[in-house]
Amino acid sequence: MQISMRKHGNDPSLFPFVGCYFPHDYVHSLNTNRMNQKPLNARSMATKRRLKYACELCRKRFNTEQAKWGHAPHCPQRNLSLEPGTQAKPEAHASPAVVSDRRPGPDSQEMKLLLLDVNEDATQLEIDAGDHAFWAQWIACTDATHAQGKTTPEEWVMIHHDLGDVTRDLDLMVGPLRLDQTLLFNIYHRMLAVQDAWLAFLARDFSRGGEVTKEGEDVLREEQARFADLILKIKRMLVAAR
Repeated sequence: MQISMRKHGNDPSLFPFVGCYFPHDYVHSLNTNRMNQKPLNARSMATKRRLKYACELCRKRFNTEQAKWGHAPHCPQRNLSLEPGTQAKPEAHASPAVVSDRRPGPDSQEMKLLLLDVNEDATQLEIDAGDHAFWAQWIACTDATHAQGKTTPEEWVMIHHDLGDVTRDLDLMVGPLRLDQTLLFNIYHRMLAVQDAWLAFLARDFSRGGEVTKEGEDVLREEQARFADLILKIKRMLVAAR
């Protein structure tokens, strides 16, 4: 194979091998290497990019999201987590004593319903105290002799005012439906005082000759159960409140 000088001018000093002949095998190997050589460009020289999508379990990376999901059923880490020996034990095996000791939180539906019930009961007590004060005032004006030894209107008005303070504190919690430990603590102690005064006033009003009548005993029993239920509800909210 003769190399031509046609494309490179006529200066023979630049091509000392012009006119020479090379072995056929040598020329063939040069052409083959030239054909197999990959062109260098910016893309091939750039650093290989990190694959975008990674498996959440084994962290193997994929070029497309479809490839990642196709790998999921065959992921070794996923298959390992599905084995019976590696599964977490359910909470059903917890001790019954521990489960039964759990109490509803202050923001639970049960506590919110309890708050509304206590607010309704306290409001009704306030109304009843106002009725007692009205009838005590009426008896004192119409029959002063019969009013002697009975509860005065001023005493029932005092209880009415105390219950008004209780309902105002309850309204502060009913608005946002959230328990407040400080308010409930004050309500609890105030209701204990109201209970003692209320029952003492009724016992005085239903006494004849220094003894409570049969009707008075029934009324006192009902009122005691009424206050016991109300105070128990307040205790439950106080324990649940933060």
